[in-house]
Amino acid sequence: MHSSVGSAFQKVGNRPQGKSHKQYEPLKFVSRHGHHTAHRQLASVSPANLDRQHRPTKQNRTPQIPQATATATPAADRQTAQHTSQLPAFDWRNQWYPVHFARDLPEGKPQRVYIFDEPIVILKRPGEQGVVALKDRCPHRAAALSEGRMAPDGQLQCAYHGWSFDGESGICTNIPQISAGQKLTGRTCATALSACVRQGMIWVHPSPGPPPSQDTIPVLPELDEEGWTSDDFVRDMPVDYTLLLENLLDPDHGLYAHQTPTFDSYTASQEFPMHITEESTNSSYKLVGEVAGVLKMTGKDNDAKTKPLPGEKVTTASDITARLVFESPSMVRWSRHDREGNTNFISAFYLMPAGFGKTRFMSRYVRSLAPKIHPPRWVVSLALNRFLDQDTYLLATQQSITLSNELRDVTELRDVTEQHSQEAASHSQDSNAQTTDRQQGGKEPGQAAAAAPMARRSWYCHRSPTDNILVASGKWMDKAVPWMPNRYQGTLTSTLQGSAPLVAPGKRQDVLDRFSCHTAICPDSMGFHTKVAALARVAQISTASSAIVGLWYSLEASAGRASGDTGAIAAIVLSLAVSAGLTQVFGWLVGQFEYVYTPADQQKDLAKLTNLIEGMKSEEQSVGYRP
Repeated sequence: MHSSVGSAFQKVGNRPQGKSHKQYEPLKFVSRHGHHTAHRQLASVSPANLDRQHRPTKQNRTPQIPQATATATPAADRQTAQHTSQLPAFDWRNQWYPVHFARDLPEGKPQRVYIFDEPIVILKRPGEQGVVALKDRCPHRAAALSEGRMAPDGQLQCAYHGWSFDGESGICTNIPQISAGQKLTGRTCATALSACVRQGMIWVHPSPGPPPSQDTIPVLPELDEEGWTSDDFVRDMPVDYTLLLENLLDPDHGLYAHQTPTFDSYTASQEFPMHITEESTNSSYKLVGEVAGVLKMTGKDNDAKTKPLPGEKVTTASDITARLVFESPSMVRWSRHDREGNTNFISAFYLMPAGFGKTRFMSRYVRSLAPKIHPPRWVVSLALNRFLDQDTYLLATQQSITLSNELRDVTELRDVTEQHSQEAASHSQDSNAQTTDRQQGGKEPGQAAAAAPMARRSWYCHRSPTDNILVASGKWMDKAVPWMPNRYQGTLTSTLQGSAPLVAPGKRQDVLDRFSCHTAICPDSMGFHTKVAALARVAQISTASSAIVGLWYSLEASAGRASGDTGAIAAIVLSLAVSAGLTQVFGWLVGQFEYVYTPADQQKDLAKLTNLIEGMKSEEQSVGYRP
């Protein structure tokens, strides 16, 4: 995917043994809390100490207890913990989440979506009436409202007993089994949630209450300008939100997993480091990474490395800044800007945390290039499905380890959590002791708990300069992810058996099943799939008919009852060939919207790396860059 950027690294010394070893000045961050702005530094990120993994004893850990859970901080990451503790807890429920493209939700047909493993029903009403969202539970007998319908009066009607609800307020407007005019109490109301459509996307706020401001929705200003358009895509991933977020902030993987050199212009190197800034409050977090938009590892010569991309009005890519932006909790955008800040293409990605190990992935390819030209959406879907297949199963295999690490940290600290709760109760009974502790500079239990995040960096082995943006986002996730609603519901009761993963990777054909993950939730792809499947059946019938006619004609000719006319034979053969060819084409197209990316396909893609690696060798010699 996708002047001069300030240096985040600087040489400050050499290894004492005489071997040249480059160290780096710590990255500088900006952390904004309310109206107060404070500067903080990322812990040293030289290759020697980037991923120390020493773990402390339980006695040295301090638990964090959002929703009766706790997480641990390795001793080697104490400095990271101190910096991360400056970030306030993230309020996941006080956010807007993208749940669907408005064009993909049929009018008048309720549809279920999930946020934090909680079912929500969304309904697009006709005309300008907009969209509504409610918790997908009828207050009568707890049946799913998404199984119901939109009644003629525009109300959402439960299919079980016919109760009707106003979508905006949740008020029960009709119970068919009672007399008209009878008072309906508050218990008969469904739980309404705020919903809106912004820039063609449906957004839901998962907390009941007065409608929140829509100003916090991360929109793309370019889409409100004339001459810009987008190509949209949606896919449900059996992959956790945290892993997809890391994947989208990791341009290094694009060269290998996707065999796409353009990713290289977003990577960092020793010569071209990435400048990283952060802004954070308890309700928002923004991470920006900027780097010179030249190719770092690929390209056979300097001209190739600095060649601008199509449509960029610069003479050299050295005048381009490649930018990665994460706006919590859902949007990541990639773009390339000239010295005046102009760009003509943006890759925007949206992540909806559907549940533990599940995410709805939505992407928009926003452009001012040929804005009036739109390829058929099924063509866009076909290309992007293959692109995502290249690394989705890799994430599924990674997930079994990382989520198990997270859950293991929580499980190991349950006893510490219980001890902490007892201490908290003791403190609440002795106010004098609390006062004394505070006067002596001690922390109250709640304060101590809030200062101890997980340490995702201890799960990985970071070496690339680009990994610094993952270190930064990981520190935010260390603090925020344990507060995600329902994050560990039902999982803490599981008993760990040795190192067996709690979240096993699914079968490849299930993880990469395009039909259930994409086709079924994208009406354009589903419509194309249905039509092509019908054409494939017609072509099969035509092929069989042509074969039967050809067999009959040959039998008749051999018996002397047919003339053996050359024209007739040619027509039969041509009909058979065309029908057979169409059967193959239609069958191939149908397969592109089902499971199709096999291990053999992956190996064919990986074979393309040979030429890319040759280019990287020359770069390593000239720049000294090691991935």
